[in-house]
Amino acid sequence: MEIGKRWKIESDPLNVTLFKRGTNRKTGADTWKVEGYYPTIKAALHGMVEMEIKTTELRDLQTVDDKITELHKLI
Repeated sequence: MEIGKRWKIESDPLNVTLFKRGTNRKTGADTWKVEGYYPTIKAALHGMVEMEIKTTELRDLQTVDDKITELHKLI
């Protein structure tokens, strides 16, 4: 299942895989890069939120809070 434009989650009998959309440097084509393996969908969503928060570079609390609010609406 895709989550917004940048993330998707897939599952198999053993785990849940979190992917992030990227671009192939040589061809310019969209690709999906594995960002992590999780035991549950909830854990994968938590991992996605944590990765997105880290991209804010923790500039200030308002930036982090805005990012969390944005992600919760997306989920």
